[in-house]
Amino acid sequence: MNGQLCEAVIKRDKWVEHLKKKAEHTSNVTYNKERAAMILNTTYKTAMEGNLIPDRETLVTRIGNMIKSPNSNWSEKKPEWELPRTYFDA
Repeated sequence: MNGQLCEAVIKRDKWVEHLKKKAEHTSNVTYNKERAAMILNTTYKTAMEGNLIPDRETLVTRIGNMIKSPNSNWSEKKPEWELPRTYFDA
């Protein structure tokens, strides 16, 4: 209570800044206007009717597989997005 920020607040602020930088990169570099428009115009109903994803179970399975076994493109980018497991340790 001496007016100094505690370590948790400092870490949180660093984490928020990190997320803001990554969000800016994603919105400016990863997704161009054409790609964003395609994503925004593909609703769940459209995806389901277009046979992109046959059912909810398949959707959940595909998301799980993407997380557990990322494709080569994401595998290359993943280290720059990951924080060390000890980042939030005291």
